[in-house]
Amino acid sequence: MRRTFYGWATPNSNRVSVMLEECGLDYAVRGVNIRRREQFAPEILALNPYGKVPILVEEAEDGSPPLVLFESGAILLHLAETQGMLLPREPRARAEAMAWLMVALTSLGPYTGQAHHWTELAPEKPEAARAHSLALVDRVYRLLDGRLARVQHLGGDAYGIADIAAFPWVARHGWAARRLEETPNLARWFAEVGARPAVQRGMTKPEGARLE
Repeated sequence: MRRTFYGWATPNSNRVSVMLEECGLDYAVRGVNIRRREQFAPEILALNPYGKVPILVEEAEDGSPPLVLFESGAILLHLAETQGMLLPREPRARAEAMAWLMVALTSLGPYTGQAHHWTELAPEKPEAARAHSLALVDRVYRLLDGRLARVQHLGGDAYGIADIAAFPWVARHGWAARRLEETPNLARWFAEVGARPAVQRGMTKPEGARLE
């Protein structure tokens, strides 16, 4: 199996690169500089008509058509299922892990992205929009902190894809003017996950990629 990861220095891309590292898979890296709008190049749009990264392409050795996947959550689930790791098999534990994965996918990431826009990127920064976006981030951070007061990892007792989905966004807590010490359980989790060698490797991919 030949795998190619298309991404840049974005939290969603880092979800996939961390997952690939945690699974111990060999993969090629193709940088797609979103600041130069390379995600809209014809060869990228041919893989993902939405014009977004990350993208994972898997090419089998039997000559069958390649599998082209986009959307970070879909890629995480595909790798967890095909590699048989980082997602519980027991139905109750799996359902719980999936619920917290969805929090990372539908709340933590989008809310932090909105806060980044209204605090740093937007040419105009109306206070109402800024305050609203920061309040949404505060709500999800306190939710995660409460969860981690009861369990070791977001998905439950075992490290898994909910943690992988959340970590790169928590790593950008400064985008939402957050101080992790305000949520000590989340801070503890962040330090533990960040110490994992696979996470450290994955967070550097693609090498040299920067958002500035």
